[in-house]
Amino acid sequence: MLFQILNFNITGVYSPTVMKWLCLLLFIGKPANITFAKLFARHKPVYGEVESNNRTGATIGILERLIIVTFMSIRQYSAIGLVLTAKSIARYKMISEDKEFGEYYLIGTLVSVLSSVTAYLILFY
Repeated sequence: MLFQILNFNITGVYSPTVMKWLCLLLFIGKPANITFAKLFARHKPVYGEVESNNRTGATIGILERLIIVTFMSIRQYSAIGLVLTAKSIARYKMISEDKEFGEYYLIGTLVSVLSSVTAYLILFY
């Protein structure tokens, strides 16, 4: 099933679809995190556990973008809402208690979704 989705060519890895997936996965990983960190550094709330929260948030962002492009590839667009809902439930207490964090969280989530969807559409449509 996975090979059918990726249009995998057994004789070589040079299938255009495989190359598109490699480019997409490379972009939505660390490069996207670095881009977001640079763009939103001035908006980020400062807390005592900055380094720990930063790594956790970056990991969550990578997983979020990976799940979003996976759902897009199998045309389950409404399931993307489940990803956003689960992420919001996990951070609900911080979002509701700290307005600054809530705004930062919303901006980061929307930009993450926008970058995932845009990258997928550019490569596959």
